[in-house]
Amino acid sequence: MAVTAAYSHFLSDVHAVSMRKPFTQVPTTVGEWVGRSGRMEEKIVRIVGVEDYLLRDYRDASGYPVSVYVGFYEMQREGDQIHSPKHCLPGAGWRPVQTDVVDLATPGFNGGRTRANRYVIGKGDERQLVLYWYQSQGRAITNEYMAKVYLVTDSIFRKRNDGSLIRFTAPVAKDAPIEPAQAKVGGLARLLLPELAKALPE
Repeated sequence: MAVTAAYSHFLSDVHAVSMRKPFTQVPTTVGEWVGRSGRMEEKIVRIVGVEDYLLRDYRDASGYPVSVYVGFYEMQREGDQIHSPKHCLPGAGWRPVQTDVVDLATPGFNGGRTRANRYVIGKGDERQLVLYWYQSQGRAITNEYMAKVYLVTDSIFRKRNDGSLIRFTAPVAKDAPIEPAQAKVGGLARLLLPELAKALPE
């Protein structure tokens, strides 16, 4: 409650921070991965509240698919903030099978290392690997409480609270280990994240 009250008090001083370039200029081909862009319905965009977003299905030379979503907020307001995948996934019928935090090698992004929430989710016989984090002013944040704390402190001391949700999703075969899927996601992330960094504000 104290965090929310402080955030509301200082919100009037916060200014919007624009992206350096739109996500449409992020390459659809990175290394062997070729992406196909998708679009959300306008009513969904309004509900989510993003100023820009990237929604792409990438496939490598073997045809393995990895879905990428990045939603950018140039200024987060009360009721118009980054939505946690934790809340969205159960509503879509997916249940968590495994949850933890992992470190990814990300050369050229976040100083070369990025911590990500790792979710293995299931629905019927289907399983998916989800890696996501909140990206804010050069930080990768996995803890939702800390994301709120940074939201307030950045509003007060930096007069900005722009941020993004970055999420990678990949299928996991029934009864298969998750490591091969994570290796695929990691391979795409190493190539794509430096390109995203050119679009996101510093």
